[in-house]
Amino acid sequence: MGLKISENTIYSNILTVFLILVTHVLLIGGIGVLVLFFYGIINHMVWMILGILSLFIGGYWFYRHMKSDMKALKDITGDSLKGKTVEVSFLGGVATFKITDSPVNQRIKRLPPAQPRQLPGQKPDNIKALAELAQMYEKKLITFDEYNRAKKKIL
Repeated sequence: MGLKISENTIYSNILTVFLILVTHVLLIGGIGVLVLFFYGIINHMVWMILGILSLFIGGYWFYRHMKSDMKALKDITGDSLKGKTVEVSFLGGVATFKITDSPVNQRIKRLPPAQPRQLPGQKPDNIKALAELAQMYEKKLITFDEYNRAKKKIL
């Protein structure tokens, strides 16, 4: 009695062994990289701490410097910059300085009035009908001639 082994089984077994070997090589390599990494960290710990401290001190100095400059700018301009956006650009705009209304103020200026103004002698139903007619015209559901004819009928 012989054991019958197909070629697919042999190839799949060889592939499995190959994957196991590659996984072991990668694992040993990863352990080696970790050893070198932590060895480097331990030997250079003083320089790393000094670098991190210098980043924090530099960041704090920059923050304090900018805060004092902004305070000086507020003292100079007073309330004239209140509600405005200040944009300063160096290399992207080759030294530009721009003061505009903030987007919030621009949106507020563009808002329509809270209540529509009513023409004297007009009924609220007529106003609703005109508003619906205008919406239909804006959505291109009716032509300009149809809009004018319907408007004349309503008025």
